[in-house]
Amino acid sequence: MPGDSKLKVFREACHEAARRTPEVTFYELTEASGVPNFHSAAMSDSALRHRVLCRPRGGFVAYAAPPPFPGSALLHFREPPSWSEVFSWYGLRVLRAEVLATPLSSVDLSALDDQDQEALRRWRPRTLGELLFNWWGPRDSSAGRAARPGR
Repeated sequence: MPGDSKLKVFREACHEAARRTPEVTFYELTEASGVPNFHSAAMSDSALRHRVLCRPRGGFVAYAAPPPFPGSALLHFREPPSWSEVFSWYGLRVLRAEVLATPLSSVDLSALDDQDQEALRRWRPRTLGELLFNWWGPRDSSAGRAARPGR
């Protein structure tokens, strides 16, 4: 399954970033399963704690501040740290905060797939980041399954 392969690539990139950069620690990985539509890794470096997001469809990676409280759906995107280049080595596309903040009114939406078109109609995201990394989707009891970093 394509989502499973992106999860494996994302997990390997997280491990490699932590291995190559002594001050980086990889804590946990949460697998996407509809809601939210992205995998999430908790990582930190000597300066900040990060929520590293990976959207399986497209292989997009974004960095956000940790949630303000457990289970929060709020995403505050931030610029990728210097060690984010590792994710590019694995074929993932790291997005800058300014790109994620682009208003959808400034984006060509003609190439969106059916799922993203549905999100536009129902949820009405305002920015590219809100569209790519969202909590919209079919509700399902297996959403947000947590996995340990080594699994």
